[in-house]
Amino acid sequence: MNDRIQRLQNETAAARAEVLALIAGLKPAQLELPTSNDGWSVKDTLTHLSSIEARVRLMLQRVLSGGVWTGDQIDLDAYNARCISERRTWKVDAIVAEFEKTGAETADAIGRLTPNDLDREWTHPVQGRMTIERTAGIIARHLRAHTEELRAALGT
Repeated sequence: MNDRIQRLQNETAAARAEVLALIAGLKPAQLELPTSNDGWSVKDTLTHLSSIEARVRLMLQRVLSGGVWTGDQIDLDAYNARCISERRTWKVDAIVAEFEKTGAETADAIGRLTPNDLDREWTHPVQGRMTIERTAGIIARHLRAHTEELRAALGT
């Protein structure tokens, strides 16, 4: 496997492991603690993490197949709100299972990338010109950013 692809997989797996270690054994009251994301609890943030990677994978797939990704911040906010609302009644075990499943799907998607794929450039509707490698790297950066928000909410 290409070193760059392996690095992306390792970074994403390590970031995912940080989330899983942080949430292991949380009490119901801790899941309801507010985070710095307006209106989101710890559980809502975990729910977001369990659902957002499917969107990133779709973005990668569309761009790699020659399509255009047109999602903007308003679209992203609506997607997040819908995913959290749809999962509001889920037990935390189901959310964690989805988080682990999406992680496996993401690892598989990254593993299918080629070095040429990584170098492809495209125009993200919010972030501008970027490579597929940078786009795939969003996942680990995103997991880590939300891990810090969870840590702050939990006081750890």
